[in-house]
Amino acid sequence: MRKQKRIIAILLVVLSVALMCVPFISYAMVRTGEGEATLLQEGDYDIATGESVRLGAAKSTVDTVIENIHNGLLAYSSRIDISALQCSVDDFDAFYSNVINDNPDLFFVSSSYRYYYNQTSNYVTAVAPQYAMPKDEVEAAMQVFEDGAAKALKEVDSSMTDLQKALTIHDYICSYAIYPNIYDANGNYVESLDLDIYHSAYGFFKDETAVCAGYTLTFSYLMHRLGIDCEYVSSDNMEHAWNKIKLDGNWYNIDITYDNSDYVSGENTYGLAYHSCFLKSDAYFQSESGLYHYGYMDYDAGDATDTTYDNYFWTDVNSRVYVVNGDYYYLDPDYSGQRAYLKKRTLNGTESNVNNTSLRAPTISITRFAEDSSGTQHQIPHTDILCKLLYLDGKFFTSDYQNFYCFKPDGTRLAFLSNVGYTISIGSVDGNIVYQTYSDMSEIVTVDKKQYFRDNLNGDHFYPDVNNDGIVNGRDWAGIINN
Repeated sequence: MRKQKRIIAILLVVLSVALMCVPFISYAMVRTGEGEATLLQEGDYDIATGESVRLGAAKSTVDTVIENIHNGLLAYSSRIDISALQCSVDDFDAFYSNVINDNPDLFFVSSSYRYYYNQTSNYVTAVAPQYAMPKDEVEAAMQVFEDGAAKALKEVDSSMTDLQKALTIHDYICSYAIYPNIYDANGNYVESLDLDIYHSAYGFFKDETAVCAGYTLTFSYLMHRLGIDCEYVSSDNMEHAWNKIKLDGNWYNIDITYDNSDYVSGENTYGLAYHSCFLKSDAYFQSESGLYHYGYMDYDAGDATDTTYDNYFWTDVNSRVYVVNGDYYYLDPDYSGQRAYLKKRTLNGTESNVNNTSLRAPTISITRFAEDSSGTQHQIPHTDILCKLLYLDGKFFTSDYQNFYCFKPDGTRLAFLSNVGYTISIGSVDGNIVYQTYSDMSEIVTVDKKQYFRDNLNGDHFYPDVNNDGIVNGRDWAGIINN
């Protein structure tokens, strides 16, 4: 009996010691650390690729964890459990960076974070994010972001192919984006300029201003919303970023920054959209024609080997290309004759003039600059025409050397505005035409529909005919007011 009591006493002592050690053992197994993600939205271009991340979990589990991190960040969580991921401390920086770079709606998340990891397995078990924007500001910023995205997505419709959707969004961003003026009058970089917001898609959706990372993330986000495979590409050597997109099984390069070379630095040139860097192969991008892209990494995208669009019909088009009822409409420039035609091109490649009268389109010479991988600076000549195109309310608006014209889809041409001078841009803001002239590039002129409606009651009403039914009445007035 005494022996049994002694055994029980010993067991109780052992059990007590074990219980006392449990908190110490748990504490000893969990450690914390600090990390720094490399984010395009903070101006980092030395981005780790997907191949550098080794994960122990199955793909379905990884996808679930990525979704949990995304949702947790959107909810401004202070700590997110990722223990199922089986990601080592060494690989987590790259993984976390890729999650944020792949989701431009996380523009308010900072690159800095804390993490918790299991000392025995070295797997990260949880992440404690830091945020670049106070929580009380995020809700309003997210509304701005969503409103901007919705406005852009209105440009496409379900009748378009994925290629046409990509073209439409590319041209929309080119037409409205402003690259901030980051240099002073002496060509020196303005050190005090806060560009953080303009590295993100939020910058473009907020006030249509962006640097290359902002262009890249904006296009990537909109493509994902449209269900189109699109990745970011970055070059630390170039301090530059762009996109790769997958269409019909092939990857292509798209650099919207280089396709948006506005005439006026730091200001918008509506309707100006180059296509020299749209849907191009790697070989093209690395050449002079592609402005010498080099030293780049892409996350999940493959090599762009298909050359179908390297010299496609839109390569020399420097205004928007519109897709209407499945067909392309664009200004076809004749640089040698200083003329342009409004063209229609069907999906099978058949081309025709919408109206056989050519537009007088003076040409100007532009020099583009690009540095190759050896560090050599190249001056690349480029020809442009002072003639742009707008599609609004079911009608095309464009200009010649002095006047604005309206083209109906059936080819009818109507005079619109006279003696405005050479135009470098034409676009629409809040349903009204806006334009700029070569003689005064800094002034943006608005042709207000409401005022035009009042001033031209006995004249040609094709401009206020917003429902395009051939007459102007109260329905059109209601449509103008609602816009």
